[in-house]
Amino acid sequence: MHHRTVITAAAVLGAGLVQATPAAAVVETFATYSASVSARNVRFVNVGNSLSRTRDATMYTTSTATATVPGAAAVKFSFLIPELATFVTGVDALYTLNADIVRDSPVNASGAFVQGGLNGSFSFITTQAITVSGPRFTTHTYAAGSNLLSGVFSEGSIVGNIGSSAGSSFASGLNGGTITFTSDFVDFTGVVNLDRAQSLTAVAPLFGRHAGANNALSSFRAVAGGQFSSDPQPTVNFLAAVPEPESWAMLVIGFGLVGLATRRRTSAAA
Repeated sequence: MHHRTVITAAAVLGAGLVQATPAAAVVETFATYSASVSARNVRFVNVGNSLSRTRDATMYTTSTATATVPGAAAVKFSFLIPELATFVTGVDALYTLNADIVRDSPVNASGAFVQGGLNGSFSFITTQAITVSGPRFTTHTYAAGSNLLSGVFSEGSIVGNIGSSAGSSFASGLNGGTITFTSDFVDFTGVVNLDRAQSLTAVAPLFGRHAGANNALSSFRAVAGGQFSSDPQPTVNFLAAVPEPESWAMLVIGFGLVGLATRRRTSAAA
């Protein structure tokens, strides 16, 4: 199923995903993910007020809801591209996020907020072998450990409401930042308007501003899910070659000649 949306330049605060792009931008969601369990799988840590700090905060995935060090979170990953959806829907994957809030990036509102300066990288690695086959594919098996989707982004944001338990983070090349995607399953050559949107739910403690000189967001944990979009959708790897119209014409003529020869041989035998 294609998810094609026209997104205006606005931030949707609270629960749900956030995307902010120019009014004319049209993107299609090509992949989604959700937490395998309801436990919090993302941690945001405000690093405090030290004058020697190089950043205001870090944000990373954790393998458990109480882990204090970065780790891969178990998620369910899906491609929405029709050719791949049959083979990659709700597959088990390991999600890794490592990001920083650059120094002196304060929350820029008191009620509804936008926390900018989020730079980092992410990856989704399959934990199972996946074989693509059928009329549309040249049969290929992706081994466990294959790259479903990875990326690097800059100038992302976290948005929500102070005192809320839900918000979103996003990154887009259309908002003054940069973002790149790579994958073993799809090809992003010629694709533009890349977009990463991540929901943050069950936020605890609730969103708040850090006290003191570092007035970025205070530390919290959350359950993360999300989606990835582009314009147009990426090209699927290992699709079987589709003959050009001229080739189809030659094939039809060839089949016709073979049929004619067969009929002649049958008549001669009779």
